[in-house]
Amino acid sequence: MPRLMSSELPHIIAPERLARAGVCVQGQLQLRAMSRLAALLVDDRGTVSLTLAFSLAEHGAVRVSGDYATQLRLVCQRCLEPVTVSLADTIEVGIVFTEAARQLPGPVETLVLTEETMVLTDFIEDEILLGMPIAPKHEHQTAPAGCCADEQIAEPEQAEPNPFHVLKTLQLGDA
Repeated sequence: MPRLMSSELPHIIAPERLARAGVCVQGQLQLRAMSRLAALLVDDRGTVSLTLAFSLAEHGAVRVSGDYATQLRLVCQRCLEPVTVSLADTIEVGIVFTEAARQLPGPVETLVLTEETMVLTDFIEDEILLGMPIAPKHEHQTAPAGCCADEQIAEPEQAEPNPFHVLKTLQLGDA
């Protein structure tokens, strides 16, 4: 049975040590603590709920399995007004400490660490940035007035023929 750490989440973790102890961390991180993510948000209030289980895997790797969930206030790319985007995803990462062990079997992302510790907030921030929509927009049901979320993008009208097109067919005589 994995040991559960659900009090205050540590800032710096030692993944291999957590894996050897079979630790599962659970808690929340502040969005404002994630500077790269906060720069993309309308406001950085809120938290990310997460659960991460650390275990030993093949080839000396540390397996990190879990999930996260958060709500982000982003800018709608249609109307430029704030939109709330719910984000939830699973995490399956294999952490290795040498480049030689980079290829792990199965559908696991590999993270190569050069030190035995890592910043937990940076790790979760990377996962959120990878899971964010490229162009956030309001859904049809929640679109405010003025947002074109329910409008279809019109096909461009056929341009009228160029009146000088006829000149291409004329041949210039010897002058």
